[in-house]
Amino acid sequence: MEILPNIYNPERFNNEIEEVVERTKMSYLDAILYHAEMNNLESETIAKLINISTKNKLREEAETLNFLPKTSKLPL
Repeated sequence: MEILPNIYNPERFNNEIEEVVERTKMSYLDAILYHAEMNNLESETIAKLINISTKNKLREEAETLNFLPKTSKLPL
């Protein structure tokens, strides 16, 4: 029996990141790094898999932690 490689697509990757964040209460950055380490994923691979929603959540966390300058937001 042949073992198929663990193939990731953006939808699967981002769903797994959401699960890690919900289960462990980690930040998105920590969850991505943890998930990548546990699954032997390269940083180049991760960059291609992250969707817009996860990127926005990462940006918000980075702004909160003052890693990035704050962007202007319009009031709703």
